[in-house]
Amino acid sequence: ISAEYGWGYSVGYYFAVVFMTFGLFNVITSIFVDNILAAAKFNELRMKRDRLSNQKMFAEKALALVDLVCREQQKAGTLPPYILTESGDLKEDLDCLLGIELSPEFFEHLRGLNEFQNILRDLDISDEEQLDLFDTLDVDGSGAIDLEELIQGIAKLRGDARRSDIVSVSLMVRSLQANIESIERHVRKQHKAQRQALDLLRASASCGQRKSDSTP
Repeated sequence: ISAEYGWGYSVGYYFAVVFMTFGLFNVITSIFVDNILAAAKFNELRMKRDRLSNQKMFAEKALALVDLVCREQQKAGTLPPYILTESGDLKEDLDCLLGIELSPEFFEHLRGLNEFQNILRDLDISDEEQLDLFDTLDVDGSGAIDLEELIQGIAKLRGDARRSDIVSVSLMVRSLQANIESIERHVRKQHKAQRQALDLLRASASCGQRKSDSTP
């Protein structure tokens, strides 16, 4: 090529070939990497969906969580006495266990345990969600949550926020708003009826007073 077209053309030609070759390989590599990442993401989402739908795994982790709470309360000496048998073992009375209340201090102690953190991670509760988990579950602001609230709250928090969650909250707020408006109308109606009855009573009393004043 250099003999026929000159060294400048040959150098440009070689650079063009190298550039196109590397460019083509980069495109092929990027497509391959994108496919690998897409496949890995798909597999991760599928595994996460399988975990979220695995009720047996959730039941096992929930029981492990209950067992951990009971063990820690036994160590702290705060486990209610009606939970314990004469031998010191926990009763198999789930209703009693779920009634155990957790204070903010005790929950903070639990959150510092690796076993507690690992159980929540296995249930797809992110570390960010764990930071304010107590405040999230204490919906009535009583300053305490029981085990039943803990288990039910964790079941609701599992996984990412879904569109159905947002729609469900919106519908509940709309229903609550409609109920409040209905109560407001009823209260206004009762208030109006009471005002009318009070005015009638005042008019009747005033009429009676005038009659008594006019009587010699």
